[in-house]
Amino acid sequence: MGLRALVRGGVGLGASFWLSAAAAPLSTTVPPSTGLVRSLAAFERDLLELDGALRPGAATAPQPFSLSDPALRPPDPLAAPASAAAADQAHERVLSLAQALEVAVANNPELAERRARIAEMRGLKRSVQGRFWPRLGLNLGTSFAQRSDYNLATEGNSAVYSSTSPFLVEIGGWQRIQANRGNVWGSLGLDWELISFERGAALAEQDQRLSASLQQYGDALRQLQLQVSEAYYGLQLADQLLRIRQAVVRNDTLVRDQVAALKGSGLVPRLDLLRAEAALQQSRFRQEQAEALRQSRRQALTNLLNVAFTTLLRAQTDVAMQPPWPLPLDATLVAGLRDNPALEQLSAERQALLRQADRRQAQLLPNLQLFAAGGGGVDQLTKPVIDINGCCGASNIRQLANQNADWAAGLRLHWRLFDAGVSGGEAQASRAAAEAVLQRLARQRNQIRQELETAFYDYRASLSQLAAAEASYQASREAFRDARARYQLGLADYTDVSETISLLTRSMEGIAESTTLANVSYARMLRQLQPVPVQPEQQPNLPLTLPLAAVAPP
Repeated sequence: MGLRALVRGGVGLGASFWLSAAAAPLSTTVPPSTGLVRSLAAFERDLLELDGALRPGAATAPQPFSLSDPALRPPDPLAAPASAAAADQAHERVLSLAQALEVAVANNPELAERRARIAEMRGLKRSVQGRFWPRLGLNLGTSFAQRSDYNLATEGNSAVYSSTSPFLVEIGGWQRIQANRGNVWGSLGLDWELISFERGAALAEQDQRLSASLQQYGDALRQLQLQVSEAYYGLQLADQLLRIRQAVVRNDTLVRDQVAALKGSGLVPRLDLLRAEAALQQSRFRQEQAEALRQSRRQALTNLLNVAFTTLLRAQTDVAMQPPWPLPLDATLVAGLRDNPALEQLSAERQALLRQADRRQAQLLPNLQLFAAGGGGVDQLTKPVIDINGCCGASNIRQLANQNADWAAGLRLHWRLFDAGVSGGEAQASRAAAEAVLQRLARQRNQIRQELETAFYDYRASLSQLAAAEASYQASREAFRDARARYQLGLADYTDVSETISLLTRSMEGIAESTTLANVSYARMLRQLQPVPVQPEQQPNLPLTLPLAAVAPP
C-alpha cells in the first residue's frame, strides 16, 4: 500500500505541477496547487506505512504447508512432461525460507543419491565383515554319459591259452560294447580364513569409505541450504525491485503524458518532451529487467526444490533480517574448520587409500584357511550291447550299481612368495593417491578459510551499507517534509519534491539490496558452521541462525 501511496503522490505531483505551469511563466516560482498539497499530505500520511515496507522486520501469518501437497512432491526420476499442458506451471505456492528448505531436503536428487551411496558402502562393509566367518557350500549334480568301444585283435594269444580257454583270443577276433552311465552326487564344503592380513586391511579400508560417504552427505546438506538460501533471498530482492520500478514507470508515464499535452499547447519546448520520453523508456527498460530477473529466479527456486512440473514457487514478500553474527573473524575460522564435513570427507578418503595400500601389500603375506568337505554319490552302469566274436570274452556285467561316500578336512596355506612387483606397485599407487588427497584437503581448507573471510567482510560491509541506506531514507523523508512545507509557502517548485521522491526510491532499493547481501553473506558463513546429522535416516534440522553449539569453544 505504501508503494501505491507513492504512485498516487507522484500522480498528484505530475498533474498539479503541469497545471500550475500552464497558468504561470516558467521563469517564476509556480504557486502552490491545492491538489498537489492534498496529494503530498496523503503521501505524508502513508510514510509511516511506507517506512519499513521494503525493509526487514515485517511478519505475516504462515501459509498452510504440507509436504504431502501434490504440487510440492518431486516428479519421478524417469518422468518427463509429455505435452505442453503437462509443463504448464498453473499451480503457484508461496513458501517461507524454512518451508523451502524442508521441501528441498525432501526432494533433492543429490541427497537421495548420497543416501544410496551410503547404503552401497554399508553393504560393501558387511560383505568384508562376512569374511571373518566360515563359508559353507552345498554341491549337487547329476549326469548321463554313453560310451561305445570296439576292439579288433590283430594278434591272438593262442600261444598262451589253450583252444578251450575262455580267455583265448583269435587273430581277427573283435568285440563291441556300448555302455550307459548315469550318476548323482552331492557334497557339503566348508572354508574358513583363519589368518588373513589382507582381510583386516580390507575392512579398515571399507570402514573409511563409509565414513567418507557419511561426511559427503553432511557436506551436500550444507551446500543445499546455501543454494536454497541464495535462491530465496535473490527472489525476494527481485520481487522488491520489480515493485519499486513498476511505481517509477507509472509515475514517469504520467509525467510524459502531461509534458506531451503541454507541448501540444506550445507551453513547453520539444526538449522537455524528449527528456520525459527518454526517462520513461529507461524506467521501462529497468522494469523489464526486474521482471525477467524475477521470472528467472522463480524458475531457479522451483527447479532447485524439484517440485512437480506444473508448480511455480513464489517467496514471501516479507523480508527477515538475520540476527547479528555472534562470532569475530578468528572464532568464525576456528568453528568453520572444526568438524567440517568437507574436510572430514577428504581425511576419510585419504585413510581409505592408505588402508588400500596395506591391503594390497598384505597380498604377499601368508594366508591360512581351514577346509572340510564331505559327500557321496550313486553311479548306475548299464551295457545294453555286448557283441563278442573271437575276442575278449572276459566277464562283462550287464548292469552295475555303485555307491560312494567320502570326506576330507585340512589346512591350506597360501603364501605369494614372488609376484614381480605387482602388489608393491599397487600399494605404491595407493599411497601416491593418498598423498594427492592430502594436498586436496589442504587446498579445500584454504578455500573454506577464504570463503569464510570473504563472507565475513561482505557481511560487515552490507551492514554498513544498510545503515547508510537507512540514514539516506530517513534524510529523504525529512527532505520531503521540508520540500512540502517550502512548496506550500511558494518557496519551491515540483522539482524539489520530485528529486526527493527519487531519493526515496533509491534509498528503498539500497535497503533491499543491502539486506539481501547481508542475508546471503550470513548464509555463506553458516554453510561452513551448520551442524548436520551424519546419519541420513535422521531428519535434518536446518535452522536459519547460528546454533549455540557451534559458538561454544571445543
